[in-house]
Amino acid sequence: MTTSGKSGRIAIMQPYLFPYIGYFQLMAEVDEFWLLDTVQFIRRGWMNRNNLNSATGKKLFTIPTAQADRDAPITAISYAPDAGRAVKKLCATVGHTYASAPFKNQVLEILESVQTALEASNAGPDFTDVTELALQKCAHRIGIKTPIQRVSQLGLDATLSAQDRIVAACREIGARQYLNMIGGSDLYDAETFEQAGIELLFLEPALQHYDQGSSDFLPGLSILDAIAYVSPDAFPELISAGNVVKSGV
Repeated sequence: MTTSGKSGRIAIMQPYLFPYIGYFQLMAEVDEFWLLDTVQFIRRGWMNRNNLNSATGKKLFTIPTAQADRDAPITAISYAPDAGRAVKKLCATVGHTYASAPFKNQVLEILESVQTALEASNAGPDFTDVTELALQKCAHRIGIKTPIQRVSQLGLDATLSAQDRIVAACREIGARQYLNMIGGSDLYDAETFEQAGIELLFLEPALQHYDQGSSDFLPGLSILDAIAYVSPDAFPELISAGNVVKSGV
């Protein structure tokens, strides 16, 4: 697959289910957001789990995935048969814990859409399909219109190393800038990107305070928490709070 070469700035990230707001700050800063679905699925990582708020602090939720080989790529991962029930349970948790949140019903609508997608598949719902759906639903709710695509569409050499894979993807897409989370700054070499005609940039996410219905603010929760409490017209300020910096700055 060869794209139009007009993508400008892109980001490439593994697909995460209901990630924290920094993930969406990255999405909002690019022309195209590419899901890195050709790398190994991180077991017991954050790709299928996150935290919500509760009376006792952070409360972890997990949507289970089916068993697979330890080194299986994300493209080979499916959600488990009981994943739909796990989302239904999460709906009940949201209904109780976020009972007074002004936009709780919008969270429930997103969760119900994901539950429907999980329960509609007889062969095991594809991890990336359902996770991309969830990302699209959340992005739409918070006002982000960045198109989401998949690295697996590009047909890259599977033996490429981490940085080489990203550079090759940028070339195939026609990107002039690559934006990554600042936490990955040690993984990439600006000169290598420059030699390929690509500017390397990093995003410093900003977890700004918003009303969570209590005096204590818990940053870094799932985007579902922010959707429950933040009005649509207030989201642009939260989403644009991240800071884009050049490599080495």
